[in-house]
Amino acid sequence: MERLIELADTSAWINRHKSEPAQADFETRLAAGGIGTCELVKLELLRSARDAREVATARHALEALHDFPIDRRVWSRTIDVLERLAARGPLHHRQVPLPDLVIAASAEVAEVPIAHYDRHFELIAEVTGQPVRAIAPLGSL
Repeated sequence: MERLIELADTSAWINRHKSEPAQADFETRLAAGGIGTCELVKLELLRSARDAREVATARHALEALHDFPIDRRVWSRTIDVLERLAARGPLHHRQVPLPDLVIAASAEVAEVPIAHYDRHFELIAEVTGQPVRAIAPLGSL
Protein backbone atom coordinates (compact mmCIF):
# COMPACT_ATOMS: atom_id res chain seq x y z
CA MET A 1 0.00 0.00 0.00
CA GLU A 2 1.34 3.42 -0.98
CA ARG A 3 1.76 5.85 1.88
CA LEU A 4 -0.01 9.18 1.64
CA ILE A 5 2.23 12.20 1.92
CA GLU A 6 0.81 15.64 2.66
CA LEU A 7 2.49 18.99 2.28
CA ALA A 8 2.24 20.48 5.77
CA ASP A 9 1.84 24.24 5.73
CA THR A 10 3.56 26.40 8.32
CA SER A 11 0.22 26.86 10.08
CA ALA A 12 0.03 23.10 10.73
CA TRP A 13 3.56 22.99 12.11
CA ILE A 14 2.99 25.99 14.40
CA ASN A 15 -0.48 25.09 15.67
CA ARG A 16 -0.19 21.31 16.06
CA HIS A 17 0.91 21.58 19.69
CA LYS A 18 -2.27 23.45 20.70
CA SER A 19 -4.32 20.25 20.72
CA GLU A 20 -3.23 16.84 21.99
CA PRO A 21 -5.16 14.97 19.25
CA ALA A 22 -3.79 17.27 16.53
CA GLN A 23 -0.26 16.91 17.84
CA ALA A 24 -0.52 13.13 18.16
CA ASP A 25 -1.89 12.80 14.62
CA PHE A 26 0.76 15.14 13.19
CA GLU A 27 3.62 13.37 14.99
CA THR A 28 2.34 9.96 13.86
CA ARG A 29 2.19 11.12 10.25
CA LEU A 30 5.62 12.74 10.57
CA ALA A 31 7.20 9.58 12.01
CA ALA A 32 5.65 7.49 9.23
CA GLY A 33 7.06 9.76 6.52
CA GLY A 34 3.63 11.18 5.69
CA ILE A 35 4.60 14.84 6.10
CA GLY A 36 6.47 16.71 3.40
CA THR A 37 7.38 20.32 2.86
CA CYS A 38 8.50 22.85 0.28
CA GLU A 39 11.17 25.53 0.30
CA LEU A 40 8.76 28.30 1.26
CA VAL A 41 7.46 26.43 4.32
CA LYS A 42 11.05 25.62 5.32
CA LEU A 43 11.94 29.29 5.07
CA GLU A 44 8.96 30.35 7.18
CA LEU A 45 9.76 27.75 9.83
CA LEU A 46 13.46 28.62 9.92
CA ARG A 47 12.64 32.30 10.31
CA SER A 48 10.98 31.51 13.65
CA ALA A 49 14.24 30.15 15.11
CA ARG A 50 15.91 32.29 17.78
CA ASP A 51 19.54 31.87 16.78
CA ALA A 52 21.94 30.26 14.31
CA ARG A 53 22.08 26.99 16.22
CA GLU A 54 18.28 26.62 16.16
CA VAL A 55 18.27 27.45 12.45
CA ALA A 56 20.89 24.78 11.75
CA THR A 57 19.11 22.15 13.87
CA ALA A 58 15.72 22.86 12.31
CA ARG A 59 17.17 22.97 8.81
CA HIS A 60 18.77 19.58 9.28
CA ALA A 61 15.46 18.07 10.46
CA LEU A 62 13.48 19.69 7.63
CA GLU A 63 15.96 18.50 4.99
CA ALA A 64 15.08 14.90 5.93
CA LEU A 65 11.45 15.39 4.83
CA HIS A 66 10.06 14.79 1.37
CA ASP A 67 10.44 18.02 -0.59
CA PHE A 68 7.83 19.31 -3.04
CA PRO A 69 9.78 21.60 -5.37
CA ILE A 70 8.71 25.08 -6.36
CA ASP A 71 9.49 25.08 -10.05
CA ARG A 72 8.24 26.88 -13.16
CA ARG A 73 5.01 24.81 -13.18
CA VAL A 74 4.28 25.84 -9.59
CA TRP A 75 4.86 29.53 -10.32
CA SER A 76 2.62 29.31 -13.37
CA ARG A 77 -0.13 27.59 -11.37
CA THR A 78 0.20 30.23 -8.64
CA ILE A 79 -0.57 32.95 -11.18
CA ASP A 80 -3.45 30.90 -12.64
CA VAL A 81 -5.05 30.61 -9.21
CA LEU A 82 -4.53 34.32 -8.50
CA GLU A 83 -6.38 35.05 -11.75
CA ARG A 84 -9.19 32.66 -10.79
CA LEU A 85 -9.56 34.37 -7.42
CA ALA A 86 -9.62 37.77 -9.14
CA ALA A 87 -12.39 36.53 -11.43
CA ARG A 88 -14.59 36.03 -8.36
CA GLY A 89 -14.88 39.79 -7.93
CA PRO A 90 -12.93 42.98 -7.24
CA LEU A 91 -10.03 42.46 -4.84
CA HIS A 92 -10.87 38.78 -4.23
CA HIS A 93 -7.32 37.89 -5.27
CA ARG A 94 -6.07 39.86 -2.26
CA GLN A 95 -7.87 37.59 0.22
CA VAL A 96 -5.02 35.10 0.17
CA PRO A 97 -1.38 35.86 1.04
CA LEU A 98 1.04 35.20 -1.80
CA PRO A 99 3.06 32.60 0.16
CA ASP A 100 -0.12 30.55 0.69
CA LEU A 101 -0.82 30.63 -3.06
CA VAL A 102 2.69 29.32 -3.80
CA ILE A 103 2.47 26.59 -1.13
CA ALA A 104 -0.95 25.51 -2.40
CA ALA A 105 0.31 25.41 -5.98
CA SER A 106 3.28 23.32 -4.92
CA ALA A 107 0.94 20.76 -3.36
CA GLU A 108 -1.49 20.84 -6.27
CA VAL A 109 1.21 20.29 -8.89
CA ALA A 110 2.58 17.40 -6.80
CA GLU A 111 -0.98 16.05 -6.45
CA VAL A 112 -0.84 15.84 -2.66
CA PRO A 113 -3.15 17.28 0.01
CA ILE A 114 -2.24 20.26 2.16
CA ALA A 115 -2.32 19.84 5.93
CA HIS A 116 -3.07 23.26 7.41
CA TYR A 117 -4.72 25.37 10.08
CA ASP A 118 -5.43 28.42 7.92
CA ARG A 119 -8.71 29.41 6.25
CA HIS A 120 -6.80 30.73 3.22
CA PHE A 121 -6.22 27.18 2.03
CA GLU A 122 -9.96 26.54 2.16
CA LEU A 123 -10.49 29.62 -0.06
CA ILE A 124 -7.87 28.40 -2.51
CA ALA A 125 -9.44 24.94 -2.60
CA GLU A 126 -12.79 26.51 -3.50
CA VAL A 127 -11.32 27.55 -6.86
CA THR A 128 -8.84 24.71 -7.44
CA GLY A 129 -10.73 21.73 -6.06
CA GLN A 130 -7.49 20.40 -4.57
CA PRO A 131 -7.55 18.33 -1.39
CA VAL A 132 -6.89 20.14 1.88
CA ARG A 133 -7.07 18.93 5.48
CA ALA A 134 -7.32 21.17 8.52
CA ILE A 135 -5.40 19.61 11.41
CA ALA A 136 -8.30 20.65 13.68
CA PRO A 137 -11.59 22.41 13.02
CA LEU A 138 -10.76 25.99 12.04
CA GLY A 139 -11.26 28.34 14.98
CA SER A 140 -10.95 25.56 17.56
CA LEU A 141 -7.30 26.02 18.54
